[in-house]
Amino acid sequence: MKGVVIMKTGYLIAVFFILILVPCCSNGGESMTSSQTSVPSEELEFPAEITVAESFAHRFFEPVESSVVPNMASLGLPVNSEDVFNLDDIMNKTGIDRIPELLLENGFVVYEPFHVTNNPIRAYEIMETWDQPVYVSAGISLHLLHIFFDQILQDIEENYLYGDLEIVCRCLYESNLERGCILNAAFFAVPLSFLDPEFIADQSIAEAVETEIALIEDHAGFDDSPVMGYREDYSQYVPRGHYTSSPGLERYFKAMMWLGRLTFILNGGDPNGQMATYIVSEEDARVMTASALCIVSDLAEIEHDGELLLDKWRRIYEITAFFAGFADDLSVPQYACAARETAGSSADSQLIWSMDFYRLFRNYVNSNFAGPAIYSGTGELISMPDEQGEFDPSDLQGAFQKTTGFRFLGQRYTPDSEILGKLIFPAVGLNPSGNHRFMPTGLDVAAVFGSEAAISILEERGDFEFTSYADSLESLNWMIEEYSPSDWHATLYMSWLHCLYLLQQEKGEGYPDFMRTAAWKRHTLSNFLASWAMLRHDTILYAKQSYTMECGCAAEPFEEPEPSAGFVEPVPEVYAELNATLQMAQRGLREYGILDSSIEGRFRDACSIMTHLQDIAERELAGSVITSEDAEYLKNFASYLESAICWGAETTEGLETSLIADVHTDQNSGSVLEVASGDLDYCIVIYRRPDGNIEAAVGPVLSYYEFAWPMSDRLTDEAWREMLSGDEAPERPLWVKEYM
Repeated sequence: MKGVVIMKTGYLIAVFFILILVPCCSNGGESMTSSQTSVPSEELEFPAEITVAESFAHRFFEPVESSVVPNMASLGLPVNSEDVFNLDDIMNKTGIDRIPELLLENGFVVYEPFHVTNNPIRAYEIMETWDQPVYVSAGISLHLLHIFFDQILQDIEENYLYGDLEIVCRCLYESNLERGCILNAAFFAVPLSFLDPEFIADQSIAEAVETEIALIEDHAGFDDSPVMGYREDYSQYVPRGHYTSSPGLERYFKAMMWLGRLTFILNGGDPNGQMATYIVSEEDARVMTASALCIVSDLAEIEHDGELLLDKWRRIYEITAFFAGFADDLSVPQYACAARETAGSSADSQLIWSMDFYRLFRNYVNSNFAGPAIYSGTGELISMPDEQGEFDPSDLQGAFQKTTGFRFLGQRYTPDSEILGKLIFPAVGLNPSGNHRFMPTGLDVAAVFGSEAAISILEERGDFEFTSYADSLESLNWMIEEYSPSDWHATLYMSWLHCLYLLQQEKGEGYPDFMRTAAWKRHTLSNFLASWAMLRHDTILYAKQSYTMECGCAAEPFEEPEPSAGFVEPVPEVYAELNATLQMAQRGLREYGILDSSIEGRFRDACSIMTHLQDIAERELAGSVITSEDAEYLKNFASYLESAICWGAETTEGLETSLIADVHTDQNSGSVLEVASGDLDYCIVIYRRPDGNIEAAVGPVLSYYEFAWPMSDRLTDEAWREMLSGDEAPERPLWVKEYM
């Protein structure tokens, strides 16, 4: 039998110096770590090497090839409006009273339509009545990927992951309550309280768990965690993204956010606190480390319905990793390996809970495993200036060391989060005006991905004037450029990023004139960022959000030709990559046994759309006339799009382009960076057809917003749509004026 609960024996007081300087640095009360000293003797078993997927590329990804020599006829810019045979008709249909100068200057223009919609099917249905060429933007195809990604992930979470997660948390709660490990019992009681609304925590931990639940439900911001003993950002627990669509998903969100963010910290010592060398004391770190090893042992020993908890944990982790990426923090495989190397395949718990073993284990982990690459707010750390008032850029690296430890289902590493976190204070220094760069921008991600438009805008804004910004950006750019095909297709998240990487590649001779303008590069940047906002929206629960550490200071009539059916944005490599990504998702879901037969048809229709768009784009780019089948396809594009998205159901739920996600938190201002896709804009493009005639086409395109917002009020999709429809809608980025 596992032992009874050992009650409180003492409380470690925070360092007095830090307490005076920053009252909120210390733990607000006794935590589970300071109440736990040891557990009764038992034999802990540590499993042999635990293998989890590290890449899904070789298992599920197969490229879809696209090869074409660009050879579209040039029309020359600026355009003479009289040369565009259907331009007057386009203007009449769109309701624009006069031809915009930007349209003639750049060969394209984007405008906000009179009939506002965030549903691309509805937008194309409206244009079908115009009897004019339809423009199909690559952004709409990217939006289709979002719809699949978001809706399928939502179905998997509700119907497959929720039940397994509840079982794992319940078994580990009961095991550790019996063992007397009150830290673990309280840790798993928190998510279990959400997953099972009727659950009641044991009296020995009830007060701490109830207080923790209240902080999560209040989601006001940073506070001391009654269970873990250090400061946690409770504003992260506001359900957002697709998690507002049902009570079950809201509960799942809060449970997984807890399991993904809270760390059993490895490195402890004195002094400890927000500004100190360590976050927690060495004694607290010892308790956390021993507790984490008890969890690892339990996973390998406890069965439920004939299946090891470890297999359930692995399934939850791998399925979510397939979508969102791999954990940025150490977890079950690393701690199991380190335990076997330092204690053997089994060990008495008295050894595991000893200070000598803790130090041996800590040193082994620090020497053999890399810590996190993204600082996510653990402990609400503060970077302090030296005697000359200078800040040390290496404080960020120090934050990684301080926050190294075990996360049960840790949030996932993504390169865009690393980019956002490494192009701000303290890694980036002052600008000539003496200001810090506390808040990043989506432009940072696009710039690292090679967007000339993003780099140009950042230069105009003065971001390159911050010390070390240019060097850091170049280093991150090298990281991206070194990615192999396996890296780009390791997960669905990475494959989506690769679609965006391909989208913003330079367009040279043989492409339409409008695609070779500086204005088009900025429009492509908007599509890039709007789709990236959708990606972050869909993975908001899993992708590890970056944080800024707190700064411890302060014509004559003529016989007109017939209008064509339309024009597809000629980026065939993007459609090919989107097709391959959808097929990768289909193969992976099938292997994991979570591909419903109803979804198979939707995948088939969506892949068919990408194939058709790739074929049309390749013919256009090669300077060939599109086929009659192509023309018929474009005329009925709305119905094809609807078949892939809805497939047998009349619905608009989940089709909206108006989505929002917070992607970075600045502890200094108490604000977050919100990135969003808004209602659909329309885009008019002018191009020369293979028969020599110059034609215009019109179609819906994505819009992008970006702004700072209080962290205590992280925005949901519903709140964002209300803002857009009212007087509180934020301004677009200034750089869109180049093409709108």
